[in-house]
Amino acid sequence: MTEQQSDTPENELEELATSALDGRASTRDVQKLETLLIDSEKHRRTYLDRVGFEDSLERAIRAGSLGSSPIVEAAEDDQLADGHRTIRSGRRVSGRMLQAALFSTVLIALVCVVLSSRRSSDQKYLTPESGLLVTDVPVVGVAVVVSQADVLWDSPIVLSGAVLPRGKHHVQSGVMHLELFSGVQLVIEGETEFTIDSPMAVKLNKGTVRAYVPDAAHGFQVVTAAGEIIDYGTEFSVHVDGGITDFTVLEGEIGLLRAEEPELRFSQGESLRVRQAVVQPEKLEVPVRVASSFAVARAVQDKISSREEAWGVALQEWLRDDRLVACYRCSGNSQSRTLDNLARGTSQASTAAVVGAAVCANRWGHAGQAYDYTRYGSRARVAMPDEMDNLSMVCWVRINSLSNLFNSLFLTDGHDEGKPHWQIQKDGRIFFSVKHPHRKGTSWRQTVFYSPDIWRDEMSGEWNMLAVTYDRRRGEVAHYLNGKQVSMEAIPEHATVPLVHIGSASIANWADPMYRTDEEFTCRNLNGAIDEFLIFDGALTANDVARLYAESSVGE
Repeated sequence: MTEQQSDTPENELEELATSALDGRASTRDVQKLETLLIDSEKHRRTYLDRVGFEDSLERAIRAGSLGSSPIVEAAEDDQLADGHRTIRSGRRVSGRMLQAALFSTVLIALVCVVLSSRRSSDQKYLTPESGLLVTDVPVVGVAVVVSQADVLWDSPIVLSGAVLPRGKHHVQSGVMHLELFSGVQLVIEGETEFTIDSPMAVKLNKGTVRAYVPDAAHGFQVVTAAGEIIDYGTEFSVHVDGGITDFTVLEGEIGLLRAEEPELRFSQGESLRVRQAVVQPEKLEVPVRVASSFAVARAVQDKISSREEAWGVALQEWLRDDRLVACYRCSGNSQSRTLDNLARGTSQASTAAVVGAAVCANRWGHAGQAYDYTRYGSRARVAMPDEMDNLSMVCWVRINSLSNLFNSLFLTDGHDEGKPHWQIQKDGRIFFSVKHPHRKGTSWRQTVFYSPDIWRDEMSGEWNMLAVTYDRRRGEVAHYLNGKQVSMEAIPEHATVPLVHIGSASIANWADPMYRTDEEFTCRNLNGAIDEFLIFDGALTANDVARLYAESSVGE
């Protein structure tokens, strides 16, 4: 950048982009450019066009289309080790140019992520009171919550796998692993208040953070009241308490920048305390210790293992429930193509024959202990009692996408009177119906009980528990997501049936389509995986479903 400041954002963008692509951009220039790109879609498009032009020009030079002969010499290994290539025309591809190319790659990734985030603006928040998805929170993401153990968020709660927006965040306890879109990894431990300004800058107002910074993100900053910590590679930890900042360089080198003071550099093994009102840093006798990302992963896995063990105990009680007709679960035997029915009641269903599906990891992370039904034609075939008084179905499902018009969870063969269909529509609503007879004076159309739209793209690849209850005696149908009731609807009198009939049926597909023959309508296979599937001859209460979820979920 020249000393004379640009008079418009467009001119500033041009100058910043030029210096970045030439490898002359300072850390502050990089941050200014990031801010311009994040705040304006027009600027992002302009920058991508500029990078595309530079890339096309470079390709033309390398291909020789701008001259009469090839101009790039084959470089020997020792030349590459020196960090440059020599070109016949005398042009030199220096380390600075390579740095510019790397910088451009990182910024392009940032731009693409921001564009993607703008197209899908719903964030995966849970409110502490309801546990239900909140879908009206606009988000421009800058980080992903990789994992967390015993984290207590200041409202709203954020789930593992969620994208964090820019802005202020506060956790009251626990340990969490974040990945910024720049590639920086942060471990946040204990009560911490922080603000994500960009993928390259975080303000730490209170608490403890450990940062691992890859080569592509050198220049990343942690800003505190006492000064700015600038990374030059590759790992450091920071603790902030009011106007006091303690830091330890775990590996590589960092810089400390304070107002009207020259930058100070510190290297591996050094620990210092910086006071807001004191110029000279003090040597810190005890280094700042923060858990590593590997330690966070171990803590999370230990918690998952503990919950899995507890579910194994709780499941035994459910298996003794007289209402339980089927509990389908993969045995983990790679040679078996069946789902064991673990139910112990007197009115049991058959084992399930798996067709076409591929083995995958279950929700506890164990490989080969669930089935993925994405492959066309995949399903699990079952034979159920032909007559049931009421009906409840519960399944743990991991949906990749709702690629079909209808995506089967459980469909009886055909659609005769008394037979239930449970599936998810492409628009994200859960569809449940029990075929009822046409009664004089009523519409010929079947009564369908829809849930609200429960699907968000951010849920792709995650395990969720779905449930539906059909209470014929009380005349009610209820849908549930992760233990919470999302809808309750009365069964109209004309839609009542004397009994529920199942017989032969398919999990994750439809074996005997009716009404239409086109593929859009008949293709029902679920693009995703199913872990456990429970079927009850009885209507579970809302408390039953909530307890089942609490006992069987992996948890945060």
